[in-house]
Amino acid sequence: MRHSQEQGTYWAVRDPDRTTAARVWRKHGDMTWLLLALWASLVSVELAQDSATRVSARNLSCFQCFKVHEPRMCRPRMCKPEEKVCLSNEVLIYSRTRSRTQISKACAVTCPNSNSVYEWEVNKGIQARITRVCCSGNLCNRAPGAVFRTLPGSILLPLGLGLFCTLL
Repeated sequence: MRHSQEQGTYWAVRDPDRTTAARVWRKHGDMTWLLLALWASLVSVELAQDSATRVSARNLSCFQCFKVHEPRMCRPRMCKPEEKVCLSNEVLIYSRTRSRTQISKACAVTCPNSNSVYEWEVNKGIQARITRVCCSGNLCNRAPGAVFRTLPGSILLPLGLGLFCTLL
């Protein structure tokens, strides 16, 4: 419906729910806010990882402990400038009824052995396993026998933006 006035012409819509923009907003309005929140989160993660990378370029941090029985007994430690990797060794001796674990973690200049698992029989019914992990990220030697993995921040932002554009 068209209305004329002295100052100019404007268009009036009888039912605002019938406009394309109103239908799209009503249908996707909540999703749009959700995607904007996701995008903002991804941007802040990207920025946080960027600043963490700059700080970690100074010195690496690794968990450190020697022959402890619980991973929680290992404490974070700033490595020396020449130490570029974190090591984690777990020795597990076990039978059907008992087990004993010794965990050692430290900073190192180089990786003495590649990531590996050695398993053998000590005596009849008694097994042993040594798990060695070498990694180069801050506090990457957190879990014994396994390195904590996540999607790098450089993948999260493009992935989130791609999802955002697809859903719009």
